[in-house]
Amino acid sequence: MKKTLLILAPLSMLALAACNKSETPVEGEAGADTAATAAPIEMPPAITASGTYRCADNTILYVDFLGKNEAADIRVGDKAATAVRVTAPVAEEPAAGTAPAAEAAPAGPLKSADGESSLSGSGAQINVKLAGKGAQTCKS
Repeated sequence: MKKTLLILAPLSMLALAACNKSETPVEGEAGADTAATAAPIEMPPAITASGTYRCADNTILYVDFLGKNEAADIRVGDKAATAVRVTAPVAEEPAAGTAPAAEAAPAGPLKSADGESSLSGSGAQINVKLAGKGAQTCKS
């Protein structure tokens, strides 16, 4: 008798576990249409150029330029170091009724969120100011 109960107990649990397992949510259930109403995800800007630069004080910088020179990641001394992100100032939208300006390179230097670091230029020579250091010119 005990063996029969021991065999039937797991089978009955398995049968109960399979009950009421529907894959489609019931109407009015929370989360039923969250995928349909979610905002589209914006991808981060792609790396368009990378460079290794040596500055006047012998500091080595690794710079990844992102998008249409709208941002850059600066790493000091080691490629695996934590990056400082500098971004271009946000361009003002044109007034209503005026034609939008053609896309141009951002005006002014790229600056970090805290304002401590900045970067201007691209290619073989850049001007950089890092937190705790003065402005200097770096060459690739």
